[in-house]
Formats: sequence, C-alpha cells, structure tokens
Amino acid sequence: MEIKIGKTVFLKHNRSACNRTKNRIREHGSEGFVIKMFVPGSGLFDGAPAILFQSVTESASDSRGGRENWLGWIPVGEIDMCEGESDA
Repeated sequence: MEIKIGKTVFLKHNRSACNRTKNRIREHGSEGFVIKMFVPGSGLFDGAPAILFQSVTESASDSRGGRENWLGWIPVGEIDMCEGESDA
C-alpha cells in the first residue's frame, strides 16, 4: 500500500511486531490512524523505516483528566496497512 501523508488507514501487526506495536494498535486503532510523516531511516528503530501515526479516536490521556489523539511512531516492518474497515 502507498504511504500517503494525510491518509487514514487501519493497521494490523504482523508476526515480527513487538509488544509495543501490538499494544498501540489494540489501544488506539479501533477507528484507524492518520499518516502524519514517513522516514526511510528512523533513529528510533535502528535505521528501519517508520511512520508517524495519529489515532482517529481520542483514547490517550491528556494528563488533565481528558482524552486526546495518540501520536507516535511505528516501524513499517511490524505492520500491515489496509483501507476500509478494521478486523478488530
């Protein structure tokens, strides 16, 4: 699938995904994620390509008792992206 900034996608973790990736998809991905940025070599993941995602749902704590969108990096090699409905 094409990585296009601003596109909303649903994520599934693949067999090589770490627990962090699995948890982020489970906790914040019920309505999908918006692609915010792509880097072909991320220092966060030993030079692996990564995508900055923002969740559509407001499921992350804003530390003031409210909710906000989750924003974070996920390595490309740990996910499969698809358009349309989630399988969750």
